[in-house]
Amino acid sequence: MRKFVLTASLPILFVLGLLAGKNPGDYPLQIEVIETHWQRHVNRYISTTHVDGWGRGNIRHGDSIRGFDFVYSSAFPLQRTFGKKHYLARWKKESLRMELLAGKIGASDKYQTYDLRTTVLEDVYVEGAGGTMAVSQQEYKDRWAK
Repeated sequence: MRKFVLTASLPILFVLGLLAGKNPGDYPLQIEVIETHWQRHVNRYISTTHVDGWGRGNIRHGDSIRGFDFVYSSAFPLQRTFGKKHYLARWKKESLRMELLAGKIGASDKYQTYDLRTTVLEDVYVEGAGGTMAVSQQEYKDRWAK
């Protein structure tokens, strides 16, 4: 009987876990998305859409900054950041998978999460006249980190 109750309650606990509020304090990484692209896919038979996307950005953690490339699939496209704005994130698997937290427009305490597959670089991405370019850590400190 216990096994049945436990098995029957697992889906309910899973759904409650998904609906639980996210604590931004649990996301120590600051993510700057410099470039993002996506393609929306529509399934007309079951009325669903999803987005496959990729992009480039920088990860800030303390005094450290490193560029990274990412891909993702989600219900919503991930938007680019501007100025000093950033997303919050945490590692699910160091340097390989990241959970990114994005606030929902019109609700200050609701969030959308994105599961990103990542490749972390030694260089830092910056915006140049010809688009996004990677520069060395030293060049970034000398020219852009002001």
